[in-house]
Amino acid sequence: MLLTSIERIRMLSDEFASISDERLTMYIEDASSEVSFLNAPEQYQERLTRYLTAHLASLSITSQQTVIREKVDVIERQYSDPSKNFGLLATKYGQEYQRMLEELEEQSGPKKSINLVVL
Repeated sequence: MLLTSIERIRMLSDEFASISDERLTMYIEDASSEVSFLNAPEQYQERLTRYLTAHLASLSITSQQTVIREKVDVIERQYSDPSKNFGLLATKYGQEYQRMLEELEEQSGPKKSINLVVL
């Protein structure tokens, strides 16, 4: 079951206009599968899926190195360090997805654990 739509992904940014419907559908399927394993409350599932899909799609259209500075005279270009941004931190959509996951964890309360004392 797909938890979001191509139209909702494209509403996030114009950068997704160049990605085919078939490719976006594949990313939506992947993200839907991941989100379904989270057992997140239903009201969060579409939004989580939308941002994870956007993260996956964004990774496919951007290079690992982002230009952070350009100089016109005596042409100069400076790139970001790709080793600093990886995983969900690599895109603004992944960062939002991560923020939502952390928010959901906080809402669920303290983690249940077993305290053992060995004598």
